[in-house]
Amino acid sequence: MLVGKEFGPFVVDKELGSGAMGTVVRAKHAKKGKYVAIKIMSLALGSSEGAQKRFSREVEILRQLDHPNIVKYIGSGRYHGSPFYIMEYVEGESLDHIFHRRKRLPWEEVVEIGLHLCAALQHAHDKGIIHRDLKPSNLMILKNGVVKLTDFGIAKDTDVTALTAANSTVGTAAYMSPEQCRGVRDITHKSDLYSMGIMFYELLTGRKPFVGETPMEVFLQHANNREYKRPIEIVQEIPIWLNELVCQLMEKDPARRPLSAKAVAESLELIKEKIEVQRRDEPAKKKRRTRVDNDQEVQEESPPEKPGKKAKEPIEPIYARGWFTILALLLIGIGTLIAVYFVFLRTPSAEALYAEADALRTTNAKAARESPIAQFLANYPTHEKAAEVQQWADLIDFDTRNKQMHIRRKRIEPDGLEEKLARDALDYEDRGQLAEAAKCWKELSGRKGNADFDLHCWGLVGAHYAKELQNVEDRYADLRKKAATAAKSEGNFEKSAIAIVRSELKAEAAKSREEADKHWLQAKNGWDDLRASAEHEAANRPWHLLALKRLREIREAAK
Repeated sequence: MLVGKEFGPFVVDKELGSGAMGTVVRAKHAKKGKYVAIKIMSLALGSSEGAQKRFSREVEILRQLDHPNIVKYIGSGRYHGSPFYIMEYVEGESLDHIFHRRKRLPWEEVVEIGLHLCAALQHAHDKGIIHRDLKPSNLMILKNGVVKLTDFGIAKDTDVTALTAANSTVGTAAYMSPEQCRGVRDITHKSDLYSMGIMFYELLTGRKPFVGETPMEVFLQHANNREYKRPIEIVQEIPIWLNELVCQLMEKDPARRPLSAKAVAESLELIKEKIEVQRRDEPAKKKRRTRVDNDQEVQEESPPEKPGKKAKEPIEPIYARGWFTILALLLIGIGTLIAVYFVFLRTPSAEALYAEADALRTTNAKAARESPIAQFLANYPTHEKAAEVQQWADLIDFDTRNKQMHIRRKRIEPDGLEEKLARDALDYEDRGQLAEAAKCWKELSGRKGNADFDLHCWGLVGAHYAKELQNVEDRYADLRKKAATAAKSEGNFEKSAIAIVRSELKAEAAKSREEADKHWLQAKNGWDDLRASAEHEAANRPWHLLALKRLREIREAAK
């Protein structure tokens, strides 16, 4: 504990937080009573030359910055060999805490926060410094509304060689720019603009534009042209101009983003002005509309009749009569209902849905499954092509669940008996215990066809892997037949496997223990090489499983 420790004239009275690089504490000046924040590098990193350099660079960067929207550097030193630096202590709340408490911020507040942030970034960028880790937790909101940018721990000084290696990624996945995700070495200030756009999006809508179960999934969405809902599609109150600015900030190509943080601030000010003009004009427009309406009413009044002369009764036109109005409205209503039915409600024909699904399933399987395939199965379950369409659906559902299973494995606790069975089966396979794995897959395959869609998907996975394991058993039997004859092999993996099995046959026929051991060792090494070669390609998975199975069986036989 650092509470009570002295750093020059400052005495620590509170720990504010800690992370991988070190701890931040609050300290009070013994005489002046002024509070400061002190960041001390972790003692565990004291022997790391790279960590020492990184910490020193952070100090050097902060020393260059002097702006009301950036936490101010005061001084630095060492405590028991660990470097530290002192900065101003700000009383406020981090933006991520505010966001989590309120779930979403009004666009007016986001604009104000953005103006402060742009001022801080422009100052840093003018000094050649790129923050590289913009996110809500690195913004402090003071009680008077002032925003303070903090944590330049991985900031890059463009005038100095970066301490991070080429083609490496730093930052927080949810807010990283595409160029950061791709490990581009020479990123520019526009990387910060992209991160700012992601922050604006999240604050305005209450959600992130790109999410995933792993950082790599999020990296790929940032780096590729992944579609996202525009902010105004989620929250319609967002001004169209602000919506366009956020989308421009989130452009994948840095050249298509705004020129600078200053340009973003100017756009934010312009948005404020446009909305203020709209709000000022609204009462005047309303007043003008009222006056026009009143004038029309006056003009439509009939002139007074002359005394002693009876006014001629006007003939009411047919379109003004009540029965005509009712009939017209009825016909319009019927026409509208017919149009809605044919445009929106009428189910497309089975042939049209089949053709659409067939064309879409190879380019966008998810869209095909959610629309034409789902509609076909719901409306034409007895059609002659229903079985084929169901196969398409099962293939897509299997692929989706299979990917989820592997992503979640060893990262997230299993959700239910079915996922637990699947993980047990995969663990057995990794150990070469294919018989035990087959039992799990067979049990899981029993869920196929269940009315519960989730269980049915697990059943598809179980059936697929159970069949795959049966194919492994059949493949080994076939290899033994080919190895005993001069049968021709098909492909490099089969050629290697046949050679390995021939070593096994020689070992089984050997007349001496020494000769048998020699051939078993050759077979073992061969299966190990085959396992490594087939490990990372899904198409080669059966060879990988066969190699694991034989390695385990050879080891057990040698005991």
